[in-house]
Amino acid sequence: MSILDWSGVAASVTATLVVVGGFARWVIKAYLQELKPNGGESLSDKIKLEILPMLTDIKADLAEMKGRLDQHITEGDKPKTRKRSK
Repeated sequence: MSILDWSGVAASVTATLVVVGGFARWVIKAYLQELKPNGGESLSDKIKLEILPMLTDIKADLAEMKGRLDQHITEGDKPKTRKRSK
């Protein structure tokens, strides 16, 4: 291979690396932009404003249901007596 061939290969490899590097930079920048709060449209805002309150509600409901289940279990252990009506 001549010097012109090697310079052509080197130029095409360099151009490919520049394009891939530019694309990677663009993707990373766009991804990091989603993590910055911007008034409700970013992924971070969606998590903070929508998902976390839902999780809090679910945890409270689950704690209430657990309390009811525990109460039911403890009341179920006691023998029940029925009053006879005349």
